[in-house]
Amino acid sequence: MSKKTLTLSMLAASIAVVAGQAHSAAFQLAEQNTTGLGRAYAGEGAIGDNAAVLGRNPAAMTLFDRPALSTGAIYINPDVDVTDNETGEQANDIADDAVVPFFYYVHPINKQWVAGFGAFTNYGLATSYSPEFSAGEIGGKTSLETINLNPNIAFKANEHVSLGAGVNAVYADAEFIRYAGQKGASALGGLGVNRSTEVANLAGDDWGYGWNIGLLLEADDNNRWALTYRSEVDLTLEGNYSDQLPVAVGGLNGQSVSGKLDLTLPAIAEVSGFHQVQSDWAIHYGIMWTEWSSFRELKATNPQRGELIQKDENFENSWRMSVGATHQLNDRWTLRGGLAYDKSPVPEEFRSISIPDVDRTWYSLGATYAYSQNLSVDAAFAFLDGSNVAVEQEESKFGTDYDMTSGGDAYLFGLQLNYLF
Repeated sequence: MSKKTLTLSMLAASIAVVAGQAHSAAFQLAEQNTTGLGRAYAGEGAIGDNAAVLGRNPAAMTLFDRPALSTGAIYINPDVDVTDNETGEQANDIADDAVVPFFYYVHPINKQWVAGFGAFTNYGLATSYSPEFSAGEIGGKTSLETINLNPNIAFKANEHVSLGAGVNAVYADAEFIRYAGQKGASALGGLGVNRSTEVANLAGDDWGYGWNIGLLLEADDNNRWALTYRSEVDLTLEGNYSDQLPVAVGGLNGQSVSGKLDLTLPAIAEVSGFHQVQSDWAIHYGIMWTEWSSFRELKATNPQRGELIQKDENFENSWRMSVGATHQLNDRWTLRGGLAYDKSPVPEEFRSISIPDVDRTWYSLGATYAYSQNLSVDAAFAFLDGSNVAVEQEESKFGTDYDMTSGGDAYLFGLQLNYLF
């Protein structure tokens, strides 16, 4: 494998997310609304507290007989640390803080048909290692931002069954930078390469398209179940690739060439339920399945050079299970809480510093304050508990492996405004 090929493979692998363990499985984001955050997103497709439900189940829009709007943002504060066990060097707080905004609008057309629109994200990451970090060739800087524009339509077939469907237009913008690190500097120091020499720099973007469907079953006003599916979205991130490696070792010496990286955002299916067990208490639950097995490899190419990289990822399908409760304290205040368990899709034998992903547990609390019958505000907090894991990284192009340890937690804070017209 050439040095250009391998350095780009390091960069491509990073899209699978260092920060993943701080948010949701791999590079998935669960944070589509604040109301759901307060209950660890348990029962999301079946509850229908506000317009944000369309982000999980378009069929649940039939629960509204008036136009409804929900908008807000969630602030993510991850605390992820990585240690190089060979050198003892630490990279602290490598996962960047992020603000995840969202917007939803539901508009009943008549007693049977409802239309809606959502703007939110299901995937994203932002990580930054120091250019001087010892493992710079597999650390560096990584960012992936996506936005999903999602128009939906729903049909109430009868008092028990509603159906919904939507189209997803996903825009992705990515930037990846990798450095030579200690091993690169040791191997190529005679050619002017130091730790902070860029061995890979790729920026690209693309639009991808998919679809989603939903089913809402209502036994009565107090008992509902939902089944939803969101298709995978294929992206080809196209842009410019460069490095600062000397031409003598196959580098570009600061020059740029075109490059593209194929990425599949996996399909998601979810079953959820809601039960009003008393006038002031409700329980809810959900099981989410993500088809990470579609993420088998990452491949980057150049029109003139052909295949630049082919890196196996071997992700496995994963599950997320959640339970929660809602308490109507009085006419003004609604309280909620939830627990969730996120199963990592990364097999233990394939863990790397590019994907230090582990199972994680969510603990969350939230509240709604109703200013009036039309206007309400949600606030929520969640703590995501992740553990430290050993990572044996076998991707060094300099003939030796990396021995790393990674781990971290995250704190999430959300605010949301809801209005009924």
